[in-house]
Amino acid sequence: MPRKIAIDWDESELRLVAAQCSGDQVKVTDAAVIPIAENENVSQTLKRFVVEHDLQKTETLIAIGRGQAELRQLDLPPVPEDELPDMVRFQAIRNFASASDRATVDYLITNQTSEGTSLIAAAIGPTQLDEIREQCKASDLVPKRIALRPLSAAALYLTKKTVSGDVILIDLLPLDAEIAIARDGKVIFVRTVRLPADPKQRSVGLAGELRRSLLACGINGAPDRVILWGLSDVHKEEVDKISQAIQGTNVDVVDPFELVEVTEAAKATMPKHVGRLAPLVGLLACDEMNSDRLIDFLNPRKRVEVEPDRLRHALLIGGPIAIALLLAFFGYRNISQLNQKIAVLEKQRSDFQSQEKGALQSIAQTESIDNYLDGSVNWLNEMKRVAENLPPSDKLIVRSISAKTDIRKSGGELTVVGGVTDSAVIEDIETSLRDDSHTVVGKGTQKDEKAEDKYSWRFDESVLIDPTFVRNQRYEQLMGLGTKDSTEMTVEKPVATATLSPQESAKETTDSSGAGEAESATTNKPSEPETTSPAENTQPETASETETNSNPETSPEPKSPASETSPDSGNVTQEVEA
Repeated sequence: MPRKIAIDWDESELRLVAAQCSGDQVKVTDAAVIPIAENENVSQTLKRFVVEHDLQKTETLIAIGRGQAELRQLDLPPVPEDELPDMVRFQAIRNFASASDRATVDYLITNQTSEGTSLIAAAIGPTQLDEIREQCKASDLVPKRIALRPLSAAALYLTKKTVSGDVILIDLLPLDAEIAIARDGKVIFVRTVRLPADPKQRSVGLAGELRRSLLACGINGAPDRVILWGLSDVHKEEVDKISQAIQGTNVDVVDPFELVEVTEAAKATMPKHVGRLAPLVGLLACDEMNSDRLIDFLNPRKRVEVEPDRLRHALLIGGPIAIALLLAFFGYRNISQLNQKIAVLEKQRSDFQSQEKGALQSIAQTESIDNYLDGSVNWLNEMKRVAENLPPSDKLIVRSISAKTDIRKSGGELTVVGGVTDSAVIEDIETSLRDDSHTVVGKGTQKDEKAEDKYSWRFDESVLIDPTFVRNQRYEQLMGLGTKDSTEMTVEKPVATATLSPQESAKETTDSSGAGEAESATTNKPSEPETTSPAENTQPETASETETNSNPETSPEPKSPASETSPDSGNVTQEVEA
């Protein structure tokens, strides 16, 4: 019997099965799961195995995962059998993201009635196929098939067993699980899912993905049977979790090598995770007799070519040519008029392009200014918002508030550090400070056993301010000022106002607040906010924070019994008992 080899691989290991095949008879002579060393790649590992086992020039069947090809479920209207490949390819190019004119498309019919055809279509680009061919060429192997792995494993079971009802077949890989659902002997659904890296969570994750797969293909109740490829002692935990997730269903663990003949030498060297080799055994078993159950990108389904009728083609070609010449004669008279219209349109297009260039420059300049101003956060309003939304002082004390601006990404970050009487208060803090424009990120809680007051639970919360919120707030302020100016222009009697220079304003503020500075530092009533011009509100963060720190008496304080302001690298820090 001729010798063949089936292979597939991922980033962690190479899987191989060598066998002697004749028709549907398969005799496995070797099977291996080889980890890929850090200093090697797949080509080197495969070439070493081929040389050691003298497999050069051997026909090779390659299985690829669901992630290497794009897969879709298609429902098509009734069409003749010979037109189906062309229709599938046309729909694949329209609906698949990666499919193009150069892509290879193959399909597997899942249901066909007088009302239409349901099928699973798959497409792969020429780059991926060329990479696989290069892998085989480097190892001196002859590629015969490049098939989809989940369908290869399902074909093995469906050809070797009599199946009725709904059957789920699961192939567990190092990082993924491939799920195929068959109904009355035909595959109707294929899915590959990523499993958790933690071994303790893999079984739970597999059970959850299995329930979602049943809902996706319209199975509301329990399936008739669940097949898990592998050995019972290896997958005992997975069987228990699946039985709990889908009650009333038989979960069987099937060794793929029990469905074919295996030599004694191969049995002695069989790997632990034999279930991972089920697609390869299925490829070998279905290569000659049941290839219609596979999606094969080297041998896709194509329309049967019919010998063309040359005379009919000549008539079909000559007739349109004569009509085209006649139309060209009548159309020639209109060429001059069309050329004049083209010249006019070209001039209009040139004018529009000049206008477009100026508009684009203006838009780009405006966007650059907005990006710069998005870092100008109104920290006084933000600290006021924090003070108004924090829980009462019998539950919380704020020890420091610091603010900083992200120059590259714009927006800002307000960090609140303090203590609470109970760890549950921290969740109230996060809820009260979080909204659509403010994201709250906590650094965990820690109980201070040496705390001298009742606020023994320490918290550290960062409020991230969305730059879009800063921009919207700025534009709302500008629109409000515009409305106010428009309103003042309609007043009949002008109001006289006095404008003070910055030096006179600072002097007047110092004289009026010098006598009561100590008393105002301990009061809960916030001072009247200072009115600033739009230009002042749009200054960078460093300038606004420096002004706040240099004149703390003119800044509104949060609603708290005690506060102090200290400059620290451009950040505003406050200690507040809320």
